[in-house]
Amino acid sequence: MSQSGPYLEPATLVRREFLPPGFWYLTLRAPQIAAAAKSAQFVALDLPGTFMVRLPLGIYTVQDDTFSLLFQEWGERTRRLASLAEGTAVSCIGPLGNSFRLPEERTTRATLVAGGLGVAAMWLLARELHNAGMDATILLGARSANLLVGMRELQIFGFPLDVCTDDGSSGFRGTVIQRLQALAPPGVLYGCGPPGMLRALCAYANDHGITCEVSLEETFGCSLGTCWGCVVPVRRGCPQGTGYPRAESETRSFDVARVCADGTVFRAADLVWQT
Repeated sequence: MSQSGPYLEPATLVRREFLPPGFWYLTLRAPQIAAAAKSAQFVALDLPGTFMVRLPLGIYTVQDDTFSLLFQEWGERTRRLASLAEGTAVSCIGPLGNSFRLPEERTTRATLVAGGLGVAAMWLLARELHNAGMDATILLGARSANLLVGMRELQIFGFPLDVCTDDGSSGFRGTVIQRLQALAPPGVLYGCGPPGMLRALCAYANDHGITCEVSLEETFGCSLGTCWGCVVPVRRGCPQGTGYPRAESETRSFDVARVCADGTVFRAADLVWQT
């Protein structure tokens, strides 16, 4: 967890950029949140207009007293956020959630695997790896070239960036998992992306005995752990699970954890993927 925060802070929109075909890159000024942000953490935004629950979005980049958001318009809340004018202030809670952990052995080679907007969890991680002097490779995938985002910002760290597209319109033709399987196994894996990708990544890591952490994407209700609307199955005994004892009549073998409050980052070995 973050050493400080979360904070309830007004965040002022200072820059907005449209990225075709439907992505947005927004920069907001919020000094306390920017100073405390770590990889894979998120903020919850209370947008102007008629009441809606707060919009949770991952913190993408951080620079001085600002942080950025990278998202795609897909519903009323994201459309409302995309339409805000520069200079608008929005109520923001963050940073929320836990973060990726760097291995103690700094010579460990890391591979970062991002699918689609899962790239939003990777910039701060790449910066932490770079600052620690570690070696890393980034695998970035999307269905097609026009859906690739995030390369521009990630390239500043100088890590090899391997692009994968399902249709072969850019880089390797195939998924990031197929590309990963063609490379030498890394010392540690980090991932964020759609559930199918993360399930395959966790299976690969567990089969090869590789330490792996993934940031899960779920639909949040409250973003603060009170509604229990974003639970995922985890193995019993997992430190992020509820730890509640099993009832005599209970048949399930797994525990559950809240992605927003207990995650979003989980170890591959702790997740239970149901068929």
